[in-house]
Amino acid sequence: MNRIVTFSGAGLSKESGIPTFRDSKDGLWHHFRVEDVATREAWLRNPELVLQFYETRWHNVQSCEPNAAHRAIASLDRSYEVINITQNVDDLLERAGAKQVIHLHGSLNARKCEWHHSIVGIKGDSEFHCDYRATQTAPVKLGELCPKCGGQLRPDVVWFGEAVDMQWNYFQMLAGQTDVFIGVGTSGQVEPAASLLSVFRKAKEKYFIDPEPPSGLSGYERLKGSACTHMPELAHGLIERLADVDPPPRYQSSESD
Repeated sequence: MNRIVTFSGAGLSKESGIPTFRDSKDGLWHHFRVEDVATREAWLRNPELVLQFYETRWHNVQSCEPNAAHRAIASLDRSYEVINITQNVDDLLERAGAKQVIHLHGSLNARKCEWHHSIVGIKGDSEFHCDYRATQTAPVKLGELCPKCGGQLRPDVVWFGEAVDMQWNYFQMLAGQTDVFIGVGTSGQVEPAASLLSVFRKAKEKYFIDPEPPSGLSGYERLKGSACTHMPELAHGLIERLADVDPPPRYQSSESD
């Protein structure tokens, strides 16, 4: 079976009502300072404020539904093996029906110990030693403690300054076995995840969907616009291609390198 890999960011879920980081008016950081709610220092200074912030985010996500772009990505599973790599902490891809989703920055539907070893990404760290992580159906409250070591539980998301498990060896292997790579709703400029665009240049076909596609994407077809504008048509074309004996022309973008 042919393989598709998608790499998504906040722009994928924006049209579902989940604010992005980048927007000047309704962006996530327009109302909150990152230093106050999404760093280790903020957690040590005021864990109650941090938990209140993520409780609000959790309820916001629960009130939202998958949009046309999420559903289009999920529809590809009917014809392809699809692996979705996302920077988003929401579960809208899963709720749309996507089977394989890798959350680089964690998930609002999980919790972990404040001393979890993944926070620093260094094995054997004497301080971050716990391995407790679990799914959740309600946001963490102050006073809910780790059943293994007694530490305060926190959302299983990656804060600024914490380690991201990029699985580079796996992604390098995957890139060599990918037929179609689609970047959607991401600036493609934030490291370390942005390096995936270079890694997946090995893919046979590459698309990038965003209102402001970055320049210098050699080999990518740039589709300028929202995820809901381009993803359904692109998915339909990819599915129809496998259904035809003579494949139709590739989806034509309005802007190409």
